Amino acid sequence: MVRSADDLPLRLARAMLWASFGILAYIRAFGALDGGADPLGVLLPMASYPPLIALSLWCWRPAVRYGLFATVVLLYLLPFPFVGESWDWMPWTVAAAALCVLPARIAWPLFVLSVAAAGGSVLLLGYDAAPGQEIQAALGYMIVTADDGLIVFGLSRLVMAVTRLHRTREELARMALSRERLRLDGELRHLVGGKLQAIMFRMRAAARQEPGEARHSLREGIELARRTLAEVRATAGAYRADAPEEVSPPIESPRLARRVLLAVLVIQCLLVMRTLAYVRPGDWPAFAFAAVLLVVIVILQMLPQSRAVLVAQSLLILLPLPVLPDAWDRLLSIFTGKLLLNVRPPRSWAIVGVVLGGHLAWFLHRVDRTFLFIDDVPAALANFGGHIMIMWLVYCLGRLSGLLTVLERSRHELAEAAVRRERLRIAGDLHDILGYSLSAVALKGEVAERLLDSDPARAEAEIAALGSLVERALVELDSITGDRVKLRLGSEIDAAREVLASAGITAAVRVETGALPAAVDTALATVLREGVTNVLRHSQARTCEIIVSGTADGVRLRLVNDGAAVREEAEPPERRGSGLDSIAERTGGRVTAGHRAGGRFEVLAEFAAPAGPGVGPRGFGPVAGSRLSLG
Repeated sequence: MVRSADDLPLRLARAMLWASFGILAYIRAFGALDGGADPLGVLLPMASYPPLIALSLWCWRPAVRYGLFATVVLLYLLPFPFVGESWDWMPWTVAAAALCVLPARIAWPLFVLSVAAAGGSVLLLGYDAAPGQEIQAALGYMIVTADDGLIVFGLSRLVMAVTRLHRTREELARMALSRERLRLDGELRHLVGGKLQAIMFRMRAAARQEPGEARHSLREGIELARRTLAEVRATAGAYRADAPEEVSPPIESPRLARRVLLAVLVIQCLLVMRTLAYVRPGDWPAFAFAAVLLVVIVILQMLPQSRAVLVAQSLLILLPLPVLPDAWDRLLSIFTGKLLLNVRPPRSWAIVGVVLGGHLAWFLHRVDRTFLFIDDVPAALANFGGHIMIMWLVYCLGRLSGLLTVLERSRHELAEAAVRRERLRIAGDLHDILGYSLSAVALKGEVAERLLDSDPARAEAEIAALGSLVERALVELDSITGDRVKLRLGSEIDAAREVLASAGITAAVRVETGALPAAVDTALATVLREGVTNVLRHSQARTCEIIVSGTADGVRLRLVNDGAAVREEAEPPERRGSGLDSIAERTGGRVTAGHRAGGRFEVLAEFAAPAGPGVGPRGFGPVAGSRLSLG
């Protein structure tokens, strides 16, 4: 199965954690070989890795998590019956699993207990400690257990956070969209709903009154309809103008990443001091000098990270190397990790390769020297792996923090875009749908008022129809914010005939297609409604022709009227109104309009509708690229 590019952050995060486990396995393997373990003693200690990986990479139900935690503990103890103590048995997997599974109030005390147990076992059993070096050996076991446990916990938590944000990246958009719809619904009900109710009350009152009183009610209703129409258009314009701009919110990198990196840096500083005390016993000036520099390095790590802080910290790591090479080189891993993170490839990889190559050469150069516990090649390679692990940790924490920041910003941008699209959609629906209904109410009301004296029976029928027309406008208002407006071409053609006839315009309608897909049908109905509204508002038409026909690759609506206003200035032949522009943008179709010879005005709308299985010669498939939010 081919994965989409959207899965890249998730795959990258998991790959980082997989690589971290690979480096830890490498370190533990060479550490076991250095301790004289046989192949079984190298492989058995890794039995607890798979359940720990499962805990780190996936979110499980509580019962499964606790089961995996118990499995980690049991598999950690597995090597004792088979290889005794001839393996690197620091309980870092148990410490990491406790942090990944248990609640914080239980996990952290258990983590501390695991770290203390690693050191206490050395002091009580004298395991892997030269005479007189028990305390330093115990401290080393405690530091490595805490270090590896924090590394796995920090990386796994960040990977899970990336996974969670990746899976819920549209959730914030849905919530923002729901809130915006509720807000706009209340706003429109307050602004328009009451006025539509008042218009309907006056129109229905006119239907029950004598001609004199009916004329007064009609005039009030018509005037209110025109004012409401102006407010609707102004509101639609305001919604378009006030759509929120794309603004990326300032999002800080996760505190967990900063805290884990700070904790690992402190641990590395402790290891530097421990090594310095071992290789330079009694050299108090060097010890004090190193302590001051390490405190400054830690303080710099606690400050907001900037280029100046990075440069200062790098200098404090690099400059003391010639003076304290046997202890200070541990901090090179912090430097190379930050270098890898902050310098663009391929330069970063080249520089880091040179640094790591020199670092490995330095380790191998010290083989067979009696200090620093490096007595052979496996020990040197194990220590070198530890430095790679810290470098990789610094890089991973930075990259995962960046991924989280990008995903969180993406969630906010998706929410902003959803709100922006919703405001633009509602603005378009107000203009195209509610504006049409209010225009029709005003027009038919004026026709009914003129007929009161000349044709009372027809006037009565027109007034009776006004109440239903306003009621339909109320239903459309309710539907606009709910994204449930359903315009259909057949109904709109009938309504167009009626409204045009009320205005004294003869409508010639010809439909040459069969049944249309819902999206195409709605798009054509929307264009027809907007076009008829423009005919009523901007022309002195006497005839109007409406033709719906099929084309080679879709369907076409052609609306032509006479009586188009003559303009003094020449205008482009394909000039379009803002309403038609809006419809074209929202439907993904092509809508053009312009003046034609003989004082005519033409609106032409085309929508792609490729044929598919089951589509007849007069039927059409789905609209390609349609974005209309009315169906």
